[in-house]
Amino acid sequence: MRLASPVHWLAGSLLAGLMVPVVAAKSPLDAVTLNAPGAVMVHLFEWRWDDVARECERVLAPAGVSAVQVSPPNEHIALDPVDGAWWARYQPVSYRLDSRSGGHAAFADMVTRCRAAGVGVVVDAVINHMAGIGEGEGIAGTRYTPFRYGDLYRHEDFHHCGRHGDDSIRNYQDRWEVQHCHLVGLADLATEKPAVRERIRHYLQTLLDLGVAGFRIDAAKHIPPEDIAAILDGLHGASYVFQEVIDMGNEPITVQDYLANGDVTEFRYGPQLSRAFMSGDLARLHDLGDAPGWAPAERALVFIDNHDNQRGHGAGGMVMTFDSGMRYTLGRLFMLAWPYGTPRLMSSYTFENADQGPPHHDEGWQTLPVYTDNDDRCGDSRWVCEHRDPAVLTMVGFRRAVHEAPVTHWQTDGESRIAFSRGSRGFVAFNRSETDWSATLTTGLAPGDYCNILAPDCETIHIDDNGRARLTVPADGAVALRHDR
Repeated sequence: MRLASPVHWLAGSLLAGLMVPVVAAKSPLDAVTLNAPGAVMVHLFEWRWDDVARECERVLAPAGVSAVQVSPPNEHIALDPVDGAWWARYQPVSYRLDSRSGGHAAFADMVTRCRAAGVGVVVDAVINHMAGIGEGEGIAGTRYTPFRYGDLYRHEDFHHCGRHGDDSIRNYQDRWEVQHCHLVGLADLATEKPAVRERIRHYLQTLLDLGVAGFRIDAAKHIPPEDIAAILDGLHGASYVFQEVIDMGNEPITVQDYLANGDVTEFRYGPQLSRAFMSGDLARLHDLGDAPGWAPAERALVFIDNHDNQRGHGAGGMVMTFDSGMRYTLGRLFMLAWPYGTPRLMSSYTFENADQGPPHHDEGWQTLPVYTDNDDRCGDSRWVCEHRDPAVLTMVGFRRAVHEAPVTHWQTDGESRIAFSRGSRGFVAFNRSETDWSATLTTGLAPGDYCNILAPDCETIHIDDNGRARLTVPADGAVALRHDR
């Protein structure tokens, strides 16, 4: 469904060469030129490269977004045999920069333009495996047969774990099996072998040489951390790295295993935040991020939903998505106000089934552009573009302004109404009840008149000499004040 306008409900109620010591940043993007405090990333899932470039220039950079995550740029399986499925992008056939999103020239142009605008490009790097074991052709014409992908890889470059007839992972409590057998029939690369590491490194270096700011390591949990370290250690140039490690606390492989290589995804964040906003029990968020086993706040990449769990995959089925309406918007506002982790905002397209690829032309699987000659398709019945929510973009600026300020003055009124300050830099209040919340609250801000940045008319809120304000938080709404002086 298309999201209702956030302004309405608030009113009424962000490489073929090789080798680089990757700098482990204290906070995301510190290792690259996009050294902005309070970094926020946006995932433009399945967008074309020319559209990503325009979005960097017109929306992301002006809003203060630090980085954009893009879909895997390398050659993947052909689209006709899989009805254009989104997961075709996660079945590499070669490391040529030819994909559904565009070719090498378009990709390079996008990286240059985003970088010039001040937005770093983070590539989704699929290096754990190649396409599903079988026979076919890539989107750029590269032929593959079982364990043979053009001239890139052959049989001895893959794991053949020998535990089951199809060498698939069966037991997720067995660390060796998870990292040496095939993930859902995908040919698992033997990343412990120097020749394999060199080819992967060559691909990543090519991307770095084009100006890419960093990488999301897809399926990192299925690669021994020492293998990732060996690949990254050979690269030249600084980059930001975060690793997809689905750790829900019930398996032997944990996010802590991968911290030496870079940041990690914290998959428990989205479900916990979603449960709070769907149930109305916001008071439970007081300790969000403090649970044992979670990644340290400064090393966690956090999100409510991603391209997998939106569709019930990868610890899915427990999170809000664009279909959750105003509660999803409130959850994203909270994520941007809360100090734990580095937030990534999702930008989606609508789908009727879990395999469906991006909006496409009727005569084939060519991705439908977001931008047209005179307008763009964001917010229509296909491209959701939930990252453009004005309230959410406003809170990107709020996060930058309150960077490193602690949470203070936590206040509750029952379970569904909460408020807190970010030191003396900002204040927020959330109301998940069905009625307006009128209260006098301690803001932690200096006396004076402030703009409620989430109100369409910039409602004036007066803060008295004691740092308190009388305000009304709309039902299923929020108030945010920022000290810019």
